[in-house]
Amino acid sequence: MLRPVFLMLATLVTSCLTGTSTSGDNAASSSSSGSNFGSSNVGSSAGPGSANSAATSSASTAATSSATSAATSTATSTASSAPPSSSDMGTGGRSTFLRIGFFDQRIAAGPDGTMHLAFGDGAAESVHYASCDVECGDTDSWTPVQLQSSAQLGVITVGPYGLDVDASGRVHMLVGAVTGPGQTANGMMYGTCASNCGSAAGWTFVDLSSLAPGSDPILTNSTFMVEPGGRVSFLTSGQYNSYMAQYLSCDSGCTSLGAWSAGAAINGLPLAAAQDAAGVTHAMVRLGDSAAGERLLYYARCTTGCTSSAAWEVSGLGFLHGAEDWATGFAVTPSGRVFMAYNQGVITVSTEDNRKMFINSCAGSTCLDLGTWSAFTMGDLDEGFAGAWLAPAGEAMVLASVSEFELRLRACEGNCAAGGSWAAADVVDDSDAMNAYFAPDTGSACPGTSESASWWPRGPRADVGSRGLVVVHNPYAIVKCPGNPNPSRIPTLGRVISTF
Repeated sequence: MLRPVFLMLATLVTSCLTGTSTSGDNAASSSSSGSNFGSSNVGSSAGPGSANSAATSSASTAATSSATSAATSTATSTASSAPPSSSDMGTGGRSTFLRIGFFDQRIAAGPDGTMHLAFGDGAAESVHYASCDVECGDTDSWTPVQLQSSAQLGVITVGPYGLDVDASGRVHMLVGAVTGPGQTANGMMYGTCASNCGSAAGWTFVDLSSLAPGSDPILTNSTFMVEPGGRVSFLTSGQYNSYMAQYLSCDSGCTSLGAWSAGAAINGLPLAAAQDAAGVTHAMVRLGDSAAGERLLYYARCTTGCTSSAAWEVSGLGFLHGAEDWATGFAVTPSGRVFMAYNQGVITVSTEDNRKMFINSCAGSTCLDLGTWSAFTMGDLDEGFAGAWLAPAGEAMVLASVSEFELRLRACEGNCAAGGSWAAADVVDDSDAMNAYFAPDTGSACPGTSESASWWPRGPRADVGSRGLVVVHNPYAIVKCPGNPNPSRIPTLGRVISTF
């Protein structure tokens, strides 16, 4: 039943970039009955992802970033480009969440095809949830509700760090916050909802901060896992030869702190984790740097008893990687095939592959030997430097990646470890479309008079459900004001692209 989804993907071409605008939604601000972090919590943001060997250096984003307080507080979410006219696209299209500081977006498909979204808002000030059944290319279809806020919890920042849905349709979320000056991501909260999730009253939260004291519980963003039966697990942050990453899990009744177990798991920083249909957990882990300063990205796996470090196996070698960890993608298919997507950046060996985007893959327990991995490059130089995301659909796969001013989608229906199995890229969003919809110098020191200004795609997240595909990213703007030699960086807003 997935084939029509991928046929629709093939039609998501440049024609999607034109259309009329429609008005959108405004997030409700309701208070939640969730627990308080007290004086210590996790939060702000360190981009998601998994990383691997290869490619990108001085990415084309000539981003001299000095953040200015951004775009006008007419911050109601508004739909930008209308659905394309192609009948294959149905009610799909592209729209804009006009929010100042849209960040840490999470997208997850439910068993009925409903898409679920979580995102942070403002200066990491609140966590919002929304869902969409139809016309997901129009922000009117999402109606976000605020679940938690920094003011409500008495913390410095707050943000979503994981979102998923089990086979019963229950939604699960991981939230983090920074609790005070000088703190890092030092607390965590789990939330869940079985019905009425469009209201904060439908959610229940529990503070998990005490389970991993003295560490950075959720500094990374892509280790949250929910099994079909509702079992929840994730890995906290760690630092190689400094402090261990913790593995936390809960089988049922997860709104009770006593239902959770935790233990030191990995000597390193887990960047991403995912499970296969057999329940094996696969992870990408940062284990320090090479002598030349490149990042070392390792593969790790655990079959059972993952709260014990003895249960984890880690590859003997790591991939060299010269780009940002958060910008990489990681996915595992039900059969256990592992995929990593990343831009290599600039490294000191294999220099002919510098600044190229790689797709690496392996299957089974042999993944511990990096010599068994297949690898190929695709796209333009620096593609993936500002984000690459892999979304499995059975054994098929979707890749969303940023290439300078463009957000691109590629699909593979099978044998995805081979580069020839991937369809050509479709450009599903770009700076021209974003600039035409909402002036990028809005909220800058020179609104309407800038010498140059543009939105830049960033940080795509995607998922595929029975109804189709949804991609969300959070572009930022670079603005050059007259007489000022230093461009400024405008906080992010949200863009959503849907095939239904």
